[in-house]
Amino acid sequence: MDILDGLRGAELGPIIALQGLPGWLEPVMEAVSLFGSEQTFLFLLPVLYWCVSPRLGLRMGVVVLGAAAGNAVLKLLFHAPRPYWVDARVRPLSLEGTFGLPSGHAQIATATWGALAAAVRRPWAWWGAVGAVALIGLSRVYLGVHFISDVVAGVLLGVAVLVLVVKLEPPAVRWWRGLTLGRQLAASALVSVLPLGAAALADVPHAGWSLPAAWRLAGDVDPAALDTLVAMCGSVLGMLAGASVMYRLGWFSVRGTLGRKAARWALGSVVVGALWFGLRELLPEHDVLRYLRYALLTLWVQLGAPLTFIRLGLMSGAERKVP
Repeated sequence: MDILDGLRGAELGPIIALQGLPGWLEPVMEAVSLFGSEQTFLFLLPVLYWCVSPRLGLRMGVVVLGAAAGNAVLKLLFHAPRPYWVDARVRPLSLEGTFGLPSGHAQIATATWGALAAAVRRPWAWWGAVGAVALIGLSRVYLGVHFISDVVAGVLLGVAVLVLVVKLEPPAVRWWRGLTLGRQLAASALVSVLPLGAAALADVPHAGWSLPAAWRLAGDVDPAALDTLVAMCGSVLGMLAGASVMYRLGWFSVRGTLGRKAARWALGSVVVGALWFGLRELLPEHDVLRYLRYALLTLWVQLGAPLTFIRLGLMSGAERKVP
């Protein structure tokens, strides 16, 4: 860790210099940073799934959740600070309560924008993805929440996630289709809890860890908490189980007028919001209940919403194409 500490110390100067740029950049960088968060992509995924392409929506869901869950596990493994936690000269232009290495925004942005570029298959899409990732990485350094090395590590890991999805998607889909529905549901449950097992193993070397005195600027944080990872794992269960059942029921077509697509998005989003707030109020804050809450949310997106749209005449169930 001495090498990493020395590297972080050398990176403080460029971070402080970057924050010395004109103040009008701050809201711009905050806005750019949003395009690398899992929350933004999880908000946009239903639009892809309900209105554009269910296959692309599912692929992007796998990419986002895979990258986010993997990032959470690696943060626990490295137990690394954020710049503003260790040096008062770095202004905390955004507040984060998790460990810093690797950058989740950089990892998720690289994997997701790369997956979109791979789907478009045009040079401009790849250049756009590279530009988006570069700006998002720069924004995280500017905001004082990541060292440059955090961002570089996140980009490299995001590329690894993208390559794995591109290479493994065809054989994985064929294997999944060969399973009975019961086995698909059992596999969904198993896959969804694997990151929690990996997180437990990653945290073993840090047993008894507490926030170092040198990180006092972090404030009242619990970076070893598993809240985000539990939510992602629940989402994996809902996504895989919902898509499996939907396929068995005949799948659906996203074709339709712009008005019908807008109606799908509006209705589906209202229910997502109602479930989000309603379940949070009804169920106590507990890891198991959080897992179930997010499973139900994504189950609505993958299964409940399409069935509702078909029943209301907003969507056709005529197609049967595996996503």
